[in-house]
Amino acid sequence: MTSTIPATSNPAASTTHTSQFRGDIEGLRAIAVLAVLAYHAKLGPLHGGYIGVDVFFVISGYLITSLLLRDLLLSGPQALPGFWARRARRLLPGSFVVLVATLVVGRFVLDPLSQRDLMRDGLAATTFTVNIVFAHRQNDYLASQLAPSPLLHFWSLALEEQFYLGWPLLLLAATTFRRRARWLPAALIGVLMAGSLILCIRMTPQHQPAAFFLLPTRAWELLAGAALAVAGTVPNRIPGAIRACAGWLGLAVIVATTATFSDLTRFPGVAAILPVSATVLVLAAGTDGYRFGPTTLLNRRPLTWVGTRSYGIYLWHWPVLVLAAARFGPLSPLERFAAVGFAVLLAAGSYRFVENPARRSVWLGARARRSFAVGASLGLTAAGLAAVLILLSPSLTGGRVAASPTLVVPAPTTTLAQSNVPGTTAEIATPSITSPTASTTTAPPATTAISTTQPASDSAIAAMIAANAATLQQGVITEIVPSNLSPSLAKARSDTPKIYADGCILSNGQVAGKDCFYGDTSSAITIALFGDSHAAQWFPALQEMAVQNHWRLDVRTKKGCPMADIPIADPARGPECGPWRKKVIAQLTAEHPDLIIMSAYRYTTTRSAIGANPDDVWRNGMQTTLDEMRPLAKNVLVLGDTPTPLNDVPGCVASHLRHVSACMNPRAAAVMPGRLAVELDAAVAHGATFVPTGDWLCTSSECPVVIGNLLVYRDNSHMTTATSLWLEPYLQAAITPLLTG
Repeated sequence: MTSTIPATSNPAASTTHTSQFRGDIEGLRAIAVLAVLAYHAKLGPLHGGYIGVDVFFVISGYLITSLLLRDLLLSGPQALPGFWARRARRLLPGSFVVLVATLVVGRFVLDPLSQRDLMRDGLAATTFTVNIVFAHRQNDYLASQLAPSPLLHFWSLALEEQFYLGWPLLLLAATTFRRRARWLPAALIGVLMAGSLILCIRMTPQHQPAAFFLLPTRAWELLAGAALAVAGTVPNRIPGAIRACAGWLGLAVIVATTATFSDLTRFPGVAAILPVSATVLVLAAGTDGYRFGPTTLLNRRPLTWVGTRSYGIYLWHWPVLVLAAARFGPLSPLERFAAVGFAVLLAAGSYRFVENPARRSVWLGARARRSFAVGASLGLTAAGLAAVLILLSPSLTGGRVAASPTLVVPAPTTTLAQSNVPGTTAEIATPSITSPTASTTTAPPATTAISTTQPASDSAIAAMIAANAATLQQGVITEIVPSNLSPSLAKARSDTPKIYADGCILSNGQVAGKDCFYGDTSSAITIALFGDSHAAQWFPALQEMAVQNHWRLDVRTKKGCPMADIPIADPARGPECGPWRKKVIAQLTAEHPDLIIMSAYRYTTTRSAIGANPDDVWRNGMQTTLDEMRPLAKNVLVLGDTPTPLNDVPGCVASHLRHVSACMNPRAAAVMPGRLAVELDAAVAHGATFVPTGDWLCTSSECPVVIGNLLVYRDNSHMTTATSLWLEPYLQAAITPLLTG
């Protein structure tokens, strides 16, 4: 949409199609898109540049409502086909070109799994529902850790299209009575805007991805612009000097929020009120062209040039950045700057040869159905291309069958369980370790520098580690992805433990959940699993053990919250972790389990902890947690975190079907000896048991990602269900002495 509004701003009085160009709006668009570019390309200090999208929303709501009011009062319902036809000509050709180009280039530069995700995103983009897809995906803490989709920015286009489809119908109903053509739309906007804003504020702390991506929580931003349009000439009654000052203030607030907001800001929520209100002030200041307002800056040629091409710049910049990083690896600041420059050139080309010709086409403009037909054809073509590319997705196997790995347990043996990995057998030793008074650890290689309180020769776990060293070494030299990989690469990312589907691992916004008991729920022996998703990854093995040994398994886990009482950097989950831990402590106080098993990922702390030694921060947090947890159970077992992979394992393996070793992480990078030593010290000080797990999955130098036909990780940090079950004998050896001693 070009920045034109009716020459008379009073919608009830407008009787002509004469319009005037608002250069200040084009300049404001330029500031918005430049803020988005700086944020996405990580250029400069504009860490809150994402508010540029909010500026776009207000502008869109203002312009389309201004035009709709004019046309509806002139033509009534007959105006709607023309409005939607103009929307189709304005938006669809440019987005089609970018969508097709992204799908084609993505087919060659993304890993096979990401290609499939991209094609599905492309299908959703053609139906204006991709924002719903991303709301669901980003709400999944695990999926949100993956590389972003090259079509992620299409969420805002989908949201606006949804608004364009519904808002004209509501406005038509509100303008049916011409004598009430102003106050009825104003009342409608007031009610809808208030409801949407309240929903946004309430949902942001609890369901931030949904609040960010979905129309019901973002509609108030577009309606803020609509409210200004309905106000007509009312702002002009305010003295020009006052409006000019308010406009400059609004522009300053927009710039300030791009510099002061960041990814740590809970957004949209209350924070979005600032840039939205500021945009309204800037728009209101320019309604009559008062020359001392921000129009004097925004009307400058460089800004208006960027503003008229802002739609194309927004469309092109994100896939260029993401696909370039996928092809060449992490980009340097200079390379990101060059990528943005290339995107601007592409936008200039698409504006000249695609957007303008389509918008100004006399043939298309003559009949609305022609625009609809062309728009539908473009959408079907893009959808068809995405569907074909899905069908032609590259192979996800190296073509050979591999044997299932066998976890060997030294004699004497007693068969306690059999892994659920297809074809895998596990001989389980009668544990020879005794329940320690302070700490039980396995004997890791010397590189981990962790002391033990019992000789390795006396440890059943150490014996298993030695017995399975050859199996891990075989994984290290594995190069070809087996055709019987378990789980398959296509299913790996969805291979989550049962507690995810059961709602027994809390998500963002939840600090108290239902009671989740597994195994023999009537048993007199209770084991509590406490921690984050890295604790939850042990659930498959623990569930098997609980069933076979008639234990009661109590699950108390939350995504993104460590067991240690530390301040983490995640702005959404960080504030929830403390209250969640307190509720778990209260629940376990009443239950008094026989054993509490604790485990967690290694987290980045908040800025308040920057400068402190990360291990010291973790030490203090562990001591705080154990001070509260240790009195609640007869025994406490702290499981050291599993080794961290080099990157997203399914995606990497899919890209290296005949060179799997390229996806391995060296042990020195995968295992954090300092963090493990801290956990050992804390456990010893509190009479708890500590067991590191690095030797269960790593040799002395490498950490394989494929062992036999077993895919070890489902993403960039979590084990697959099959791996958890395969490692069950280790857990059995660690837990049984604590319950029988």
